[in-house]
Amino acid sequence: MIILRNEPRGIPMIHRYRYLFIAFVFICVFCQTTFSNSMSVSPNPLSVDFKKTVTATAKIFNAQGLPLNNVAVMAVSSKEDIVAVAPVKGVTNSQGEFVFTVTGIFHGSAKVTFSTDILSTSLTVAVVSNIAPCATASSSGGGRDGFGPEMMNDGKEQEDCSYHWIRTRDAIGQKKQAWIRFDWDDIVTITKMIIQTTDCQGSCGDNSDEPFYIDPGRNLGSGSVQYLGVDGIAWITDSEFVNKTGDFEYSFTKPISTRAIRIRKISPAVKCKGQQSNPVIFEWRVYGTTSCR
Repeated sequence: MIILRNEPRGIPMIHRYRYLFIAFVFICVFCQTTFSNSMSVSPNPLSVDFKKTVTATAKIFNAQGLPLNNVAVMAVSSKEDIVAVAPVKGVTNSQGEFVFTVTGIFHGSAKVTFSTDILSTSLTVAVVSNIAPCATASSSGGGRDGFGPEMMNDGKEQEDCSYHWIRTRDAIGQKKQAWIRFDWDDIVTITKMIIQTTDCQGSCGDNSDEPFYIDPGRNLGSGSVQYLGVDGIAWITDSEFVNKTGDFEYSFTKPISTRAIRIRKISPAVKCKGQQSNPVIFEWRVYGTTSCR
């Protein structure tokens, strides 16, 4: 007797379950990848002065952007002889944050990795110091002798009344392109700088009869920051600062390697009233990853 069996149509049931299982796993993986928890650390990148301490904050959020509390976070430095982190482990608070202390041990840079059981992120930490004293200072013109460009990196500050002044107008009162500049013998890597200048008021002396007297309005408030390219010819604009008053810090958009930097288009802050024709720089500090000997 010959028995005829009907062949199953379509996909056998066992294969259907298999395909459904694979699809389920794919969806789970996709959801975990697309809508997973996230971790960030700020500030990033980070610089710390040589033998000084700053803080870095780790933040953890769920897929909906809400902070995750009581999550253990670990921190590890790739070069503990350059950058130290403490504590090595912490637990996030109700804001999803934990603050670590970062210490600059020696000049250079290191990568600090922050991680949980399933998350990981890292930032590069540069240990910097003021390398302006190693540079040769120059300017477009202004103070000379006891007020020359070398006063900008002589290590003396406002209380010493040591400053260089920049001429921003010509003999007939027209604006001119004023600039200040630092040159190094070797390539340096720079992350930030601090300009020490006046606020809108005068300083260093109570009246104009004193040799170091500074009239109101002689503030360095605006300028365009540039660095010399690797070809040693072209100048590259990093960014600018506008209407600053008093001492202020400028951070480069990223660490830059160069032999020279300059600030062009120097002018006082608009809101400063007074002389406004020769801004004053007490000290121009530039922070880099090489030591200054």
